[in-house]
Amino acid sequence: MRLAPALQDYRASAGSSDGHYFWQDLICARWVYEKNPKNHLDVGSRIDGFIAHLLSFREVTLLDIRPSNLAIQGLSVAIGDAQTSLTSFKNKYESVSSLHSIEHFGLGRYGDNLDLDGHVKGLQNIADCVTLGGQLYISFPIGEPTIEFNSQRIVSPLWPQHLLKNFELKEFVLIPWKGQPLLDVAPHEVNCIITGQAGLYKFLRVR
Repeated sequence: MRLAPALQDYRASAGSSDGHYFWQDLICARWVYEKNPKNHLDVGSRIDGFIAHLLSFREVTLLDIRPSNLAIQGLSVAIGDAQTSLTSFKNKYESVSSLHSIEHFGLGRYGDNLDLDGHVKGLQNIADCVTLGGQLYISFPIGEPTIEFNSQRIVSPLWPQHLLKNFELKEFVLIPWKGQPLLDVAPHEVNCIITGQAGLYKFLRVR
């Protein structure tokens, strides 16, 4: 007999439902479900979270710089670096997402090239994949801008709006590291002194 005591479970609540990944994956999957686009491209989001949610009701093309031998029904995997031009994907998708991924671009953490502007180039290239009238869903840590080398960037809550000139912000969700997401806060109202926050954005391509 092997002993494997679990002495605290009776005190625990029923399951875990907290943090950036839980809330962004759930909320954004609902957005995609409600919009029901004809195709969807994702860049670098979690397969065991957001992508799994999407695969329960639609096919997904996943672009990642890391190789993958996954064989999952409904999932097509392409290898590529979003910091470079995504010519074969340009203006092709009604729905595009990249959740908690862009902040890592250009820091070398996942084998990508070092580039101080990697996140800027990455977001621009990802946005170029969206068709006119299509939706772009992105998330990343927000607050006082800094680089936590080689882990991630923290960016200003207003950064994507300044960069995405062809898009209109439709919804924004502020997600603390612990606790409920905040649906009634605009990016310009975010207190950047608070650490551990993420922003989830829904953009519409208008031109």
